[in-house]
Amino acid sequence: MMKKIFNILLLAGTLFTSISCTKLDEKVYSTITPDKLSGKDLVYQLAPIYGQYRWLLEYQSLWDMSEQSTDAWVTPTNADGGWYDGGKWQRLHQHTWTAYDPHMESIWNALYYGVSTCNRVIYQIQSNGGLTADDEKIVSEIKVARAYYYYQLCSLYGNVPIVDKFDQPENYLPATNTRAQVLNFIVTDLRANMDNLSDAPNFGRFNKWSAKHLLAKAYQNSQAWIGVDKTDSCLIQCNDIIASGKYSLDASYAHVFSLSNSTSPEVILAFPNDEKNGVPICWPCYIQTRHGLNGPSFNASSPGFNGLRAGPSFVDTYDESDKRRANNFAQGQQYNLSTGAPIMSTDGSTPLIYTKNISSFTSAGEFDGYRFSKYEIKIGQKTETDQDWVAFRYGETLMMKAECLLRKGDYQGAAEIVNQVRARSFDASVPDAVKIITAAQLSANAVVDGVSVPDGVFLNELGREFAGEMLRREQLLRWGLFNKGTWSFFIPTNDDNLNIYPIPQTQLQANNKLVQNPGY
Repeated sequence: MMKKIFNILLLAGTLFTSISCTKLDEKVYSTITPDKLSGKDLVYQLAPIYGQYRWLLEYQSLWDMSEQSTDAWVTPTNADGGWYDGGKWQRLHQHTWTAYDPHMESIWNALYYGVSTCNRVIYQIQSNGGLTADDEKIVSEIKVARAYYYYQLCSLYGNVPIVDKFDQPENYLPATNTRAQVLNFIVTDLRANMDNLSDAPNFGRFNKWSAKHLLAKAYQNSQAWIGVDKTDSCLIQCNDIIASGKYSLDASYAHVFSLSNSTSPEVILAFPNDEKNGVPICWPCYIQTRHGLNGPSFNASSPGFNGLRAGPSFVDTYDESDKRRANNFAQGQQYNLSTGAPIMSTDGSTPLIYTKNISSFTSAGEFDGYRFSKYEIKIGQKTETDQDWVAFRYGETLMMKAECLLRKGDYQGAAEIVNQVRARSFDASVPDAVKIITAAQLSANAVVDGVSVPDGVFLNELGREFAGEMLRREQLLRWGLFNKGTWSFFIPTNDDNLNIYPIPQTQLQANNKLVQNPGY
């Protein structure tokens, strides 16, 4: 937990309210008027911008839309009817969602609230007049932070309105822009502003290198999003980050996701949390996934809600000797921290053992399925979150470079990077045939989710390394498997319209200039 960074930002960030993209007359939660903004006050104005990121991990989250629609994670309906919730979790996993589903509206609102907040703060700063060089750097940082919100909008919804000013005419309604236009807006803003940012590591704020990392991600997904190959451009940004020497792989995979990850040399950008500030909370970190009886394992003051599970076929992609398997999934018998005794069910005779398999999508057993455990759970864990969420890390930078090299046919160069990242996850005693991935293996087709695809071994490795990091949907999309693979409780739809989500129906009704995405 990064208490020393942005406690004031975390407090300000709790001032979230649901807002549509067309409602630009946002309430300003500040007593600092534009004519008073200067120096330290400008930094304080970043508070709601960064604080809003944490809402992307709340209930009905960006995490759900990025992970639960894939082979990696699923929330079945429990045998007691828990987590049915009108079928929304099942529709998300089986790609039968509609424009009326609450996830569509929830994340649209959260992302556009972030956009509107960025626009509002830029307007306040610029209204002050006579900006100093430091003021201009803050404006550049806000534009980069706004690009992150637009990156997620472009990834999820594709064709969305670009709103880059706060002072709009009365009754202004933004029109839909194409996905290509949105991506170009993101890239243009990042390229224009990233060099104005600090090049010093900054755990909880954008700097030059996290901006370059975001730009690399935009280039990485360009082919899947708009059919334009930007491999070379992605490689340039990755090489810049690597050459900077500002970051390195952590010797411990677990440390990257620990309560002390602010000291990890691998973290490029994180969303800091502090349980003292209450909402929002990181749902997948604990409460969404753990069984209510699992609390004594951590002397937790709050129970879990027994929802989220790992997809059994996804778990099977890990070798038993891979340390990431134990780190990413809670599995097997759970124990009482204080007594060391096995935790039993309320009947006193059934042990709390998380099993890999899920017996039913519509009537799951209460201990069915491994649970998300990538982030260290605090002793005395509350409902509120103390875990700092890792948004960007150097391991991803390296693997983006490896993917670029694969696409350029340099399998040996890619293999060297893959094994550099994998090395910490295997004991020295593990045979090379298990822990080393060769160039020949990377160059061959491999079966992923029932489909033989080029570079499939690499895609499986991406899944293992970045499990639960809000990357799996984009990975499957880049390999063309998002609607064509087969996995636990999912039958392929073969409908490419489902590669982006629908514009929420409430937004279409409120703004007649919006255009629904094809197929909805």
